[in-house]
Amino acid sequence: MSNARIAGMTLILTRAQAQDYARLNQYAVMMFTDAGSDYVAGRCCMLNGLFPGLRLASEAVEKILKAFIFLVTGHKSITKGNDRHNPYLLKQELRKMHLDSNLDVFDSVLTKLHDHFQSRYYDNPIKNKDASTSELAQIDELFIYLVETLPMPDEVKYRTLFFAQLCDANARIHWRGYYWTTLSNGALNGKMELIERRYQEVFEYLYQKPHKA
Repeated sequence: MSNARIAGMTLILTRAQAQDYARLNQYAVMMFTDAGSDYVAGRCCMLNGLFPGLRLASEAVEKILKAFIFLVTGHKSITKGNDRHNPYLLKQELRKMHLDSNLDVFDSVLTKLHDHFQSRYYDNPIKNKDASTSELAQIDELFIYLVETLPMPDEVKYRTLFFAQLCDANARIHWRGYYWTTLSNGALNGKMELIERRYQEVFEYLYQKPHKA
């Protein structure tokens, strides 16, 4: 996550406008919320050598891609049937409307994540049966990149559960999300101070700065 991305755009939405945006884009907000929870749970499993964490990672990427598609197009993914769970095909759908070619570098990770999702049943066809928790580093790079580039205003994005678990003092005390998100996470190396600063900026802007009606 680049310093420029974390710094973000100028904050312009009032609290009421941010709430309106969240209501209008509730599907994307909730998909991002669930994606963050799956990502944290998946990291917890993988860091403890449990392979089901790879399936949770696939679902996390699937959900954040669906949030991405909704925010870009204004509607839910048009991918149907079993393909709607395929992160690679969701990324291909997004690429038709979104010009960020950087996502293409993650094609092999996206394809393998779908294999891991398919492995939830022993008789599902799987192209590549190899699985290793060493894949976590690439999954981290992909997921954090998607969080970073998710086209959601910071006034909304930084008030979601994913950032609350990372930056809110009470959340850190009562929930282990911060620990499992940051433990051995190279994609976040050197970035947490900036993320926490942005989180505090958004909080102060929305809840402490007076806004005109």
